[in-house]
Amino acid sequence: MIQHPAFQIAILLVVSLTIFFVNLGGWDLWDPDEPRYAQVAKEMIESKNWILPHLNTQVYPDKPPVFFWLIALASMVKGEVTSFSARFPSALAAVVGILLTYLLGRRLYSARAGFISALVLATTVEYFWLGHRANIDMTLTLFILAALLSFYQGYQKSQKRFYYLTYLLMGIATITKGPVGFILPSLTVSAYLILKKEIPTLKKVFLNVGIVFFLIAIFAWLIPAFMQGGKNYADEILLNQILGRVHDSWSHKRPFYYYILRLPPLLLPWFIYFPSAVIYFFTRRKIIKEDYLFPAVWFTVIFVFFSLCSGKRELYLLPLFPAFALMVGFLWDTFFKHREERWITRLIFIPSYLLFGSLMLVCGAAPFIPTLISSEYGQAFHFYPLALTLGSCTVASLFLLLKRKVVLSFATIVFMMAGSYLYSVSYVFPYINQFKSAKPLSSRITSMLRTDDLLGSYQLKAFAFNFYTGINTITPLETTLELITFFLQPKHRTFVLMNRIDFEVLAPLLPFHLSQVDTAKVGDRELVLITDYEEMPEIEITEFNPQDPRMRNIKVVSQLLNAYITNNDRENIERLMAYTKDHVSKYARLIAIEFYDDLSLDKLKTMSKTSPDRWRVFQNYINKACCWLSLTKKADTFLGGHLAKSLKEKLG
Repeated sequence: MIQHPAFQIAILLVVSLTIFFVNLGGWDLWDPDEPRYAQVAKEMIESKNWILPHLNTQVYPDKPPVFFWLIALASMVKGEVTSFSARFPSALAAVVGILLTYLLGRRLYSARAGFISALVLATTVEYFWLGHRANIDMTLTLFILAALLSFYQGYQKSQKRFYYLTYLLMGIATITKGPVGFILPSLTVSAYLILKKEIPTLKKVFLNVGIVFFLIAIFAWLIPAFMQGGKNYADEILLNQILGRVHDSWSHKRPFYYYILRLPPLLLPWFIYFPSAVIYFFTRRKIIKEDYLFPAVWFTVIFVFFSLCSGKRELYLLPLFPAFALMVGFLWDTFFKHREERWITRLIFIPSYLLFGSLMLVCGAAPFIPTLISSEYGQAFHFYPLALTLGSCTVASLFLLLKRKVVLSFATIVFMMAGSYLYSVSYVFPYINQFKSAKPLSSRITSMLRTDDLLGSYQLKAFAFNFYTGINTITPLETTLELITFFLQPKHRTFVLMNRIDFEVLAPLLPFHLSQVDTAKVGDRELVLITDYEEMPEIEITEFNPQDPRMRNIKVVSQLLNAYITNNDRENIERLMAYTKDHVSKYARLIAIEFYDDLSLDKLKTMSKTSPDRWRVFQNYINKACCWLSLTKKADTFLGGHLAKSLKEKLG
């Protein structure tokens, strides 16, 4: 194997740049996270506000700004946020993370062990996937990895200046994704030094002026953010996003063993060697001269931490991937050095047989895999050329391993994984894009809307449509009343995006007609674009007449109310408000008479499942009451809110 560090770094650069940058912008941004983060960066560029992130033109306090700064900076080359520029920070962080893993492996073990570890990391499935996603976690992982590398440099050389850099990097990690930026490296370092029984060193690390660099990194953004965002933003960041998340993380949303089941597939193909790495550590820990403990503690601390937190997603575990790669890399390096010794040979050969056998089964099942995948995605996986490549590499790697050409056998696995990834980014992802992208529907929406039209989304996170339509404000509608009020806005054509199933339930129940303008399947969601727009002649403003049959149409009443408000006709507004109140009362009486015994939440849920016809009647009454109530509230607001005040007084 190549021993010169310059050649090793050159090979790592070629491999990682090829894996992570080939066709990086070859498919659109996919939900749930990519379009949202790209939209935040887009609004940051357009508003020139680099302090407070905004989403849908509202302040976005969910995430600190570092990742959005990086996307915005990458986007300045072309002057717009694109798929490539949105993913560029993650891809760059992945490449730099591979190089830092190499450097840490050199310091822990040897240059060859670091080189092997870096290749393992570069070809791990989840690391590849998140390196191609506009997600924060790869950037967070880079800063945590850099902080731990800096600590270890200082620990080995007993030089405090590296600890200062560690604190600075933890500060940057914190304003990348919140408190985990300092919690994870701090716990790792503490556990490591306690197990090493080096309490004086622990005090030296945590009781020094390095904390000043951490605070500088934090408050360089927090202070101007609080000054600009005010008390509300400060409360949201400090209470909800920090203390609130800590509280929520213990609400047992997922079982503690969730990651035990989820982690192995994320670490393929190298996870199959991980049990051997653990066995090697525990059986040989007394004779291992290299510092195997550091990555083992690093891996364990992060795994246990996130297992105890109930809010779990697979990508949260990404910061432990470099530690995993270092453990597996050291095992392979030991095998290269002691390939004639039976005990280490077994630790490599047994999992290798399992790996190669599994790959051959996959290749043999290739003709049947498309039928097991949904019809949309099945065509993306033309498994015959891929199966031929995997099968050939598997046979070659096994043959080389049996011939004790262990370096070539390892290199064949790396080549096989890199080739599979290139196939994915060149063909599979671009093909799947037609089923997952919101861009085609967004283009049709853009061509359909006029300048003064309004677009809303009902019980739907529509950030992908913000990004691809260029409409920074899409009104979020969470309740039926909000939906009705949105449709009743004067002098605007209104359009709403919603799930098809919601449209089919609501359309028959609303007291005005909704038209389906367009439909598309985006990922797993079947969406429809609806409107209530229809040409309606202007009503001549006359004295209010409740006997006029046109008054039964709530759109006509809404138009008349807007005309009265424009002309400041308080008398007719009061009469119209009484008319709408009567309708609210009518439907309230119907609800009370027909559903009084079923108005508990549990009984309503039962009714929705066991009595669908009765449930539709109930929804119909509720929606019509909400429609007329929205007009009553509008009139009351113009008249000074007397109705609302009297209700408050009655309620005491």
